[in-house]
Amino acid sequence: MFISLDWISDYVDLSGLDINTVASRLTLATAEVEGVETLQRFVKGVLVGQIVEAQVVKDEPEHKLTKIVVDCGSQKFNSVCGAPNCVLGMKVAFAPVGTTINGGVIKEATVAGYPSQGVCCSAKELGMSKWHEGVLEIPQSVPNGAALIDYIPETDTLIEIDNKSLTHRPDLWGHYGFAREFSAVFGRPLKALPQVDLSQYDSLPEFPVKIDDLENCPCYGCIGFEAPNIPVTPLIMQRRLHAIGQRTMGLLVDVTNYCMFDLGQPTHAFDGDCLNAVRIDTAKVDREFTTLDGQTRKILPDDLLIWNEDKPVALAGVMGGLESEIKPTTKRMLLECANFKAARIRRTSVRLDLRSDAAQRYEKSQPPMNVKVAAGRILCLLQNAGADIVVTTRWSMDGSLDDQFRYIEMPVGRFNALAGIELPHEKISQILESLGFTAEFKNTDTAQPQLLVGIPPFRARKDISIQEDIVEEVLRVFGYDNMEPVMPCVPTHALYVDAPLRTEHKARRLLAVGYGYTEVHNYCWFNEKWIEALKLENHGVTDPALKPMEFANPSSTEHRFLRTTLMPNLFALVEKNRQFRDAFKLFEIGHIFFDNGPKSCLEKINLAGVVYQTAAAGSLEELYRSVKGAVEDLGKIWFDKPAEFEIQDKASFPWQQPGAWIAIKIDGKIVGSLGYIEGDLLKTVVSEGGQVVWFEICLDDVDADVFPSMECQPIPVFPGSWADFSLVWPVDAGFGKLDKILSEFTHPLLVSRSFIGCYKGKGMEPGMGSYTFRTQIGAADHTLTGEEIEQFRAAWLDFLKEKGIALRS
Repeated sequence: MFISLDWISDYVDLSGLDINTVASRLTLATAEVEGVETLQRFVKGVLVGQIVEAQVVKDEPEHKLTKIVVDCGSQKFNSVCGAPNCVLGMKVAFAPVGTTINGGVIKEATVAGYPSQGVCCSAKELGMSKWHEGVLEIPQSVPNGAALIDYIPETDTLIEIDNKSLTHRPDLWGHYGFAREFSAVFGRPLKALPQVDLSQYDSLPEFPVKIDDLENCPCYGCIGFEAPNIPVTPLIMQRRLHAIGQRTMGLLVDVTNYCMFDLGQPTHAFDGDCLNAVRIDTAKVDREFTTLDGQTRKILPDDLLIWNEDKPVALAGVMGGLESEIKPTTKRMLLECANFKAARIRRTSVRLDLRSDAAQRYEKSQPPMNVKVAAGRILCLLQNAGADIVVTTRWSMDGSLDDQFRYIEMPVGRFNALAGIELPHEKISQILESLGFTAEFKNTDTAQPQLLVGIPPFRARKDISIQEDIVEEVLRVFGYDNMEPVMPCVPTHALYVDAPLRTEHKARRLLAVGYGYTEVHNYCWFNEKWIEALKLENHGVTDPALKPMEFANPSSTEHRFLRTTLMPNLFALVEKNRQFRDAFKLFEIGHIFFDNGPKSCLEKINLAGVVYQTAAAGSLEELYRSVKGAVEDLGKIWFDKPAEFEIQDKASFPWQQPGAWIAIKIDGKIVGSLGYIEGDLLKTVVSEGGQVVWFEICLDDVDADVFPSMECQPIPVFPGSWADFSLVWPVDAGFGKLDKILSEFTHPLLVSRSFIGCYKGKGMEPGMGSYTFRTQIGAADHTLTGEEIEQFRAAWLDFLKEKGIALRS
């Protein structure tokens, strides 16, 4: 966004200030300056002239030539003009031969066989802007022969502001808001914004206005007037609009644009003959609407419209309608000044790709009080332009202007503590009042003086609402560079350790980094169709004292209940991902919810995982053992000992299929379950087959040590020995029972015992399996002898014989 210092000069005198200083102070105090640009205009030597003779010599759709005579006061010039708006009687900016304009030096020439002693200039040729569609039209009040430089200065300084730094400051989306900032920062007086007192029209009839949706339109006002003769837009207004990149369109449109860039409040003028009564409401149904740019757009039920009784005439806050636009023949106007909900305007403008200047300002939550100010400002601009207007209605409004000061009170000690410095009361008051606030110090003769600050209605509620905002207002104008940097004196405390969070992080690192799992995040609700497909009863609630948690306003009927287990949503990902990978491992750490009585919710955190591979990728047993190993290691990182497992008879969920799942015990407590799925359930989860292993752990039941004690042993100095033993064991008895029996064996030389693998194929008796274990033996002070190795082997075999466990032959 560009700010014109020529425009600012109407309200505050910045003479004598270096532009670099201005930009630097503005960046530190108000908004980030992205650049400073000097606009150079080619107006020196250009005269104001009136076309007193005009003859069209060539009239083609894309090429019109008019032979003209231009009266420049003391001298008349012959010329040929190609502008489509060149007509008899209009006043133009005429550059005689020898004048330098944007295209170079004017030379006498012959055009289409006619002599040309100069050029009628467009805004582009004068260096005012990029517009070149027609010659610059000058008001009739400017005398012929006047030097254009007396009305349009050769230069203007433009300051480019970063829009993002103004998101919270709707008052800065106009020049007057920045003038107020310049006044406060540089200590220069601020002039009042010229406007017409609308109370003088209170005796006139009221125009019917009704807001049917106060949430989306807190305030709407309008005033009607007639303008039988519309003069040309004054040069001061034209030069400033062109300077900031705005095209001029005629006085009635230009004053609304000028007011928007002046005050920050968008307005709109309707053809008064097209409206009988204004109503503001949403579209209610899908419909089509033709905007000012001639495009027919699809309007959704939630889009806000301006209605002429029951017919839409404008897309609120975004763009007016084609049928009610101001035409050259329009004599009766209705001026709209309104305040709209920021979010509503943004959603509509973004969806329709109509990012107008008005929509951008409404998106910043313009203060409602500007609605009435803008109306008075526009009437003032019209009168200053020489428009002979007749106001036909009183100021008519529905909603609230919210134009009263609101107050924040704070202890002066609190102000000083937040600021980090002590400022004199007079300095605080002076800064706040320069910004339009009021400041009153109370109880100054006591130990706890108070500061009462009145926040002006032109400052948005989202911008100023708490004590810290008041301190920031004072300090930014005082200047952060004027504050001596001092390290804060604060007490130190021991670092807070969140044990449950560390438990989550340990699991996350182990699974993701150590075992190659991918973490996912599902929605926290169930899909009813998927729950039915999995045959999950009572939405997974197994405790009679609890119920599933139901949404009061679900997004759809299929998403009514919050999840009580992570597994269904993880199972749903298997089919989606197996189309792209032959094998994958997923895990999730998420919340589950239960209805714990009236207005009470029981919330827990679970860790769950699902692993998939095609049958060709390996055996189910190997897949299951790999997942089981990962779960065992979770116990190690939490308690420095592996998780244990226990067969259970009673299942709570349909995926806990008989013989295909076990309970997970960590630190002696059952905290979850682990298993694989088969049969019809497997077909439901995976349409074309495969292998699926799952696990789920309630992390709230894992009271892990934050810093578990670990015993470290030195690396053996002397070599040890190892041997593998394949043991025959009934498969139905389970690996856990065998492992528990073997753990009873102790021997001074035994260093470790680890499981290698299981074989259940050819050569084994029915129902029997071969479980291979590796024993590692050694001594800390010497190398083992053959005799010691044989003694260990004998002791080990005696133990196996005692327990009735045979070696595989």
